[in-house]
Order: sequence, then structure tokens, then C-alpha cells
Amino acid sequence: MPPRPALQVCVLLATLLLAQSAPASLIAWWNFDDGTANDQSGGAYHLGAVGSGASFAGGQASFSGNEGSPGYLELAGPGGMTDYTVSLQVRADTPFDQGTFQGIFSNNNSSGAAFSWQIENSGGTYQWRNQAGTFVIGTPTGGFDHIVVRKFGGNDGDIWFNGVQVLSSIGANPGGLQNFRLGTNRNSNSFYAMTLDDVRVYDTLENPLLIPEPASALLLALGLVSLGLSSGSRSAGRQGCPPGCPRPTH
Repeated sequence: MPPRPALQVCVLLATLLLAQSAPASLIAWWNFDDGTANDQSGGAYHLGAVGSGASFAGGQASFSGNEGSPGYLELAGPGGMTDYTVSLQVRADTPFDQGTFQGIFSNNNSSGAAFSWQIENSGGTYQWRNQAGTFVIGTPTGGFDHIVVRKFGGNDGDIWFNGVQVLSSIGANPGGLQNFRLGTNRNSNSFYAMTLDDVRVYDTLENPLLIPEPASALLLALGLVSLGLSSGSRSAGRQGCPPGCPRPTH
């Protein structure tokens, strides 16, 4: 039987693994851990590459932002959703100011289409843009920033940035997610150099503070397991050999 500290940490790891499993409300999940843009939720929303697509080195999706040779990921969404949550982790390349209207995530493929919207970086600031206007989300921190867009009540929504609600009412119907488009704006002509990770789409209104962080909890648990096993091994050595184990002879 494992030493008690190691056993306790193994229980913690099992709990975290269960927490990372996909709930029924998670309809699309791209964590890029397998080096692809395939849907990890158990569904079939596998993103297709346009142009140069993205690089998946290190289990993340990196976009060049090169408007001379654009690359992004997209596919048709379900549409018609009355409530949803879009969650993504984005790390901006430097410089943060790379131009205007540069797409990070967009719904629909034209700024003139009904219910179209996009998350963009413009002038070094993350923004939300739709037919009702443009709203500031926040400034890149240099690490991964967590952006959450939620639709509720059929015709409104809110936006969160790094755990803080920055817009309580979008003021216009954000549509039913007609498209999933990563790394491009709605008009497919402005791109941001960045890295995306752990992009999730739920068909429910999720609490942004309870959306799991990508891999960090599991990495922490693995480290704790290692420490626990090491500690348990040293403890067992101090306590002596249990009955039945071979003892050294002198």
C-alpha cells in the first residue's frame, strides 16, 4: 500500500483529473494538446485550417498574424443558441500594438452579417466589436489572459477579463454562434500574432470563475505526487522495514 502522504496526493490527482473531464454542457473544446485543432469535448467540431492555419508546437495554437500570408482556423457553428459561454486563453506576441481590428475570435464571416461579433486587439488593447459598438476588454499582461464572452436571455450578454466582469451588458443580440473562427476578424483581413490555448464553448451560462485553467492544476498535482512519493519513501525508510521485507545482513 502506498505511504499515506502519497496516497492522499494520488486521491487529489484523481479528483483533478475528474474535474478536467468534459461536462455535458461543453460542446466544443480545443486544447491543442495532441498537436491538432480537433474537438476534445467528445463532439465533432474539428477546426479546419485556412491558409497557413496555426502552429501547434507545445500543445498550443500559435498564429503568425502575417497579413501577407494569412492563417487561421474555422468551421461552422451550431447557430440558434439562446445561451452560451465562450472561454479562451490568449497570450499576445510583442509588440502588443500590431495594428487595428486584428482578430482573435470571430463569429460569422462578415462585419455586415446579422449577429456578427469579434474579439480583437486594436492598438494594443483587447476589444469586443459588434453592430452595437466597440467595448474595451483589457490590456495584455504578457502572459495568458482569460477572456470569457457569455450570451444569456436570448438577446444579451456580458464579458469577463481575467476573472473580472468588464461589461455587464453587450447591448445587442450576439447571435447563436454561427461560426467558430480563431485567429481572424470577421472580414478575414486582419490577423493578430498571438497564442491561444484551452478554447471552450458551452451551451449554458457558465461561471467564469469556475472554468478550469489549462493544465496548470494537473501539472501542480503531478509535482505534488512526486513530492508525496519522495516524502513517503523517506518516511518508510525512517520507520524501518515492515514485516516480511528482506533485511540487509552485516
